[in-house]
Amino acid sequence: MEEVIDNNKAQRLNSDKMGKTPILKLLVTMSLPAILSMLVQALYNIMDTVFVGMYYGGLGNAEYNAATQALGLAFPMQMIIVSIGIGVGVGANTCISRKLGEGNREGASNVAKHAILLSAFCSLLLVAVGLTLSNVFVTALADVSGESGRVIEYGTAYLTIVTALSFGTTVEITCSRILQATGNMKIPMVSQAMGALINIALDPLFLFAFGWGVRGAAIATVISQFVSMFFIVAMLTFGKQDVSVKPKGFRFSFGVIREIINVGLPALVTNAIGAVTYVSLLLIMKGYAMGNLAQLSLGLYFKLNSLVFMPVFGLMQGSLPILGYNYGAGNRKRYISCIKLMIAFSLGFLLIGTLLFELLPEFLLGLFSANEATIAVATPAFRIIAIGFCGAAFGITMINAFQSLQCGVRSLLISTFRQFGIIIPFAAVFGQFGLHMVWMAYPVAEYVPLFVFFPSLIITIKKKFREKQNVIKEN
Repeated sequence: MEEVIDNNKAQRLNSDKMGKTPILKLLVTMSLPAILSMLVQALYNIMDTVFVGMYYGGLGNAEYNAATQALGLAFPMQMIIVSIGIGVGVGANTCISRKLGEGNREGASNVAKHAILLSAFCSLLLVAVGLTLSNVFVTALADVSGESGRVIEYGTAYLTIVTALSFGTTVEITCSRILQATGNMKIPMVSQAMGALINIALDPLFLFAFGWGVRGAAIATVISQFVSMFFIVAMLTFGKQDVSVKPKGFRFSFGVIREIINVGLPALVTNAIGAVTYVSLLLIMKGYAMGNLAQLSLGLYFKLNSLVFMPVFGLMQGSLPILGYNYGAGNRKRYISCIKLMIAFSLGFLLIGTLLFELLPEFLLGLFSANEATIAVATPAFRIIAIGFCGAAFGITMINAFQSLQCGVRSLLISTFRQFGIIIPFAAVFGQFGLHMVWMAYPVAEYVPLFVFFPSLIITIKKKFREKQNVIKEN
């Protein structure tokens, strides 16, 4: 009996704040740690490329271009790895926050245990992928004109290591989402910041002191990921949390796995679709003169756009448990208030990003010591893509809202439509008018889904909360 009382006290102190604390204060306190950790994460992704560029830049422009392009070609597979962690994590986060909102703490703990097991299993599959398919993947994408295959050599070396040893990142992401579902945003922030700082410290050591090149950058990345994973698993296991992941009494259930997958698979696919689009654009650019520079520009854009979008994604991380909890509790007023604030904050972040990319593209590119030819290709690309940033505020919010309402298929539909229905075909069509026109597909893809899907979100919110209220009345 005493244990039950203590557990209830812990729940009142932690996850219940999502149903009582004023929404503005709650969203800020829940999102700020996630935003800071995502910014640190973006910084260390950028620093990886910066250090590699500095190391190979000293060997000449050809070596610099080859190494930097190689990291860009490896990026889609890294997106897929992160997507797996996000998919399992979002599935767990949504289910856990909803169960806590319903007062079912035991069920929430059971979901958390299954989620960690599922992410570990997925990581084992990635070992085989990394060891067998890395060279095939890089070779298929590379435009190696002028680099004599160095792009393939560097890309394969880097991708093999980060894919085969991706256990740290998938499990860490899943555990972060589990803690965020309970309202604990500080431990995930510390975990990611710790990994980022270790990576930034190890990169120059392995590259310049040991001379390991791109392999050194990859090894630094996986070491930092494993450190983050060990830390957050320890805090989740031995700290006082709203959910328990201790194995005592655990019984495996395909039903719980199915519940996580039903919610998380659309999130996984939503994020992985971005990798498919990235690959498609690389293949489109491969057919043009200066296609290698366009591929390099695309890779640099995705590195730098993380500075703009990571705060928005951090905001979404902080909002998802709030939305899930208040949907589970049937509190529509708080749910709507959170949605409005999400849009307002997202617009603010992305407006700043728009100004940076429109006014200072040369400065941003200069962070990577890019040569003049690369800057000439990348500068107009940055300015064209940035036109769509503010439209993305609505699209990202819609995806998050549909996930919180357990309408993962809707969020998947938005991403699929955006990527496969707009970006890829429009890039192919616009490209007929010149390589620089390929980038116009991005702003089109940000604004069209807003007008197509936002009315559907409003209708879905009304319907879901009406159904939830009926369930609450019946019980």
